[in-house]
Amino acid sequence: MDFPILNGERYNLKEMMASRGDRIIIAVGVSSGFEAKLLYKTICQLYEENKIPDYIGGFVTFVSGYLCAAHYGLPDLGFILREQIVRHTTVIEQATWMAALGGPMPALPIGVDIDTGYGNEPFSTVLTCRGVHRAGGQYAQIEDQYSINKSCGHMAGGHGAGKEVISKDEMVNLRVKPAVQFASTVDDLTIMVRTDAIAVEGFESGIDRMHAYEEAGAGILFVEAPDSEEQMKKVVRAFKDSKAVTMANMVEGSSHTPFKTPRELHEIGFGMGLYVLGGLLSSRYAQQRYYETLATNGNTLKEIGGTEGEWFGDVSSICGREQAESINISFHNMLK
Repeated sequence: MDFPILNGERYNLKEMMASRGDRIIIAVGVSSGFEAKLLYKTICQLYEENKIPDYIGGFVTFVSGYLCAAHYGLPDLGFILREQIVRHTTVIEQATWMAALGGPMPALPIGVDIDTGYGNEPFSTVLTCRGVHRAGGQYAQIEDQYSINKSCGHMAGGHGAGKEVISKDEMVNLRVKPAVQFASTVDDLTIMVRTDAIAVEGFESGIDRMHAYEEAGAGILFVEAPDSEEQMKKVVRAFKDSKAVTMANMVEGSSHTPFKTPRELHEIGFGMGLYVLGGLLSSRYAQQRYYETLATNGNTLKEIGGTEGEWFGDVSSICGREQAESINISFHNMLK
């Protein structure tokens, strides 16, 4: 008896980076399986309508430490550990795999923020890289903050009094090289290395460190929180001859790093742009408006807008109701 084949395909990040030319790849942070599916559906629709600009070479679904912490109602101050980020990656991988079943394009690649590697020894980094790769991650982002009391790149450390970073040699030998070594044993994992040294040691130290991380095998270079457009341009110039890809992190409303659109990042020369928090930041306003309307006895449908179909029906569709029903029916029909 033949059953339907469930074969969800996924874009390969290494191939995407190799074929991008001078185009920019956009990584988008998601905090749930629903957001990951909504991102996929939106990107598919824009491609079908020929609305994706020609300077964009692809999209990545990003599993963020900040967003994972927010999922638990926590700030991004080192509370999330290996188990939580691997579990969160599994949720996102499953959701995007399902979204692509029968979809117009493969699922987007997945990048994962693994903070400091969750430990002080090289094997901790290896275990984390292996965990997120087995869960579906195609790049792992590791940083050079001290492993205790680390914080979001746009926040001032676990104590609110500034960040701490480990030495350049410790980062190279205890985190970057073990991560790169593990990545070399699999076909589809790239190591992104982030430095937070600008906030501690200044801009030139950040560039110097990143050259060392590049030499150790980093495939994506992430100099966190340059404070001006000129510093952003200097990052690009410093690695213009590198085979690695430079990435800029855009956080709406942050006092660090001037906010740039994908086109502006492309014009500066970055190979990747990370828009990690915008989905959460924008949904916060819509959700708060709903709670306020409900709590003051307002009619949420009338005051917020939309129809019943655009509310419950559309969200159920994004979650995969029709898709799951169709697959279930196919299997049941095989038994008749």
